Amino acid sequence: MPKINIKKSVTVVVFLFFLSFINLFLITTNIFADTSSSPILINATDFNLDITGVTDNTVQFQNMIDSFPSGSDLRIPAGTYKISGTVNLKSGIKIEAQSDVIFIGIGSNNLFTANSNTTFSGIGFQNCNNAININGQSEITIYWCNFKNNIVYSAVNIYNGTNINISNSFFYNILKNGVLINGDSSFISITWNNFTNPSVYGGYQTEQISGHVYCLSGNNITVDHNTANNNGGQGIIFCYNSTTGKGVTGSSISNNYCEGNGQEGTTVYGGSTKVTNSNSVIGNTCKNNRFNQIEIWQSDNNTVTGNTVEESITGVGNLGAICLFNATGTTCTGNTINSSNRNGIDVIAGSSYCTVSNNIIKDTNKANYPEAEKGNGILLDWNGVADPQYITIENNTISSTGGIINKSGVYSTSNTNHHNTIDGNAITGYQYGIHPYAAATCGV
Repeated sequence: MPKINIKKSVTVVVFLFFLSFINLFLITTNIFADTSSSPILINATDFNLDITGVTDNTVQFQNMIDSFPSGSDLRIPAGTYKISGTVNLKSGIKIEAQSDVIFIGIGSNNLFTANSNTTFSGIGFQNCNNAININGQSEITIYWCNFKNNIVYSAVNIYNGTNINISNSFFYNILKNGVLINGDSSFISITWNNFTNPSVYGGYQTEQISGHVYCLSGNNITVDHNTANNNGGQGIIFCYNSTTGKGVTGSSISNNYCEGNGQEGTTVYGGSTKVTNSNSVIGNTCKNNRFNQIEIWQSDNNTVTGNTVEESITGVGNLGAICLFNATGTTCTGNTINSSNRNGIDVIAGSSYCTVSNNIIKDTNKANYPEAEKGNGILLDWNGVADPQYITIENNTISSTGGIINKSGVYSTSNTNHHNTIDGNAITGYQYGIHPYAAATCGV
């Protein structure tokens, strides 16, 4: 039997007892407890908050916020809170509704300025210029919120924001922009929201500069599974900032439903310098928007695939249900066009090296235009800029469900060689399948 070192054993026992004592002490004194995750139920009376919407709460609400440490989860009691100024949140604050919480401004003010790691949950915002301003902050979450009634400029205004998630929220009767994104913003996720206004085209007789999701610049922007109806401008637009010269890159518009907007359903627009590029438009449904349903305008290397578009005979239409305007290196494939007032797909204004393939195009020229360049399945057109060249049009199915359409399956306004390829298309129900002008643009 081996000898037992009694001195060493006693030392081990004493050490283990000491560790147990320290652990018990830390637990009982709550040194390691995470109090920031425990919601704090706010009592309106304690902070002199008026919940009736009559008295201004700006100072009182700011004082209440300032009285809690960063990381606090504040549950606001039910009520309508009038805010005439702006409440500035410290980092890590979570504003959560106990039930039916509405912040109402005076029409010209910004309600909240968010700091990093802040969260809004279940809150209503009304009658203000901007509901939430985010400037140079990160890790912000907005979900199950309600923005409506006379929000003049934008519900959420993001500038130089990073890692921001806006989801499952409702935007109603926003006068200009639902979510506005600008600056060097990145990793913005806008998902499963409902953006809608009460009247088709936003109730405007002419198109507006606005959008439910209006992104001027940034990268890694995801706009997915939203409803975007009846804005005065676009449903969803990636464009560019003409002042800074920056655009949107590496971003996606996917699986959204866009109907009745005053310009396009979805737009990717890069300006003359094409600073917005390399984006994707995938799996969206765009129906009866005032102009093109999906538009790639002065932007290169984009993907347009798996979308469904439709234009009723009462719609306005513009160039085509899907329009590639001065676009290079763009792929337009696997889309379904159920009807179109003018052309199904337009490839125009100097577009080059684009592929238009495996699309289903039905029932163009619903508005019965007499001009040869209007109402075709696919149009190649110079549009006062330049003839499209090196365009591949193949394996598309183009058809009519209501008799012969007095147009072409594929038509070109030019009849000279522009190195295009037109091959393998199935065309029925059109006076011409491949118009001779379109065929003349093909060749090495």
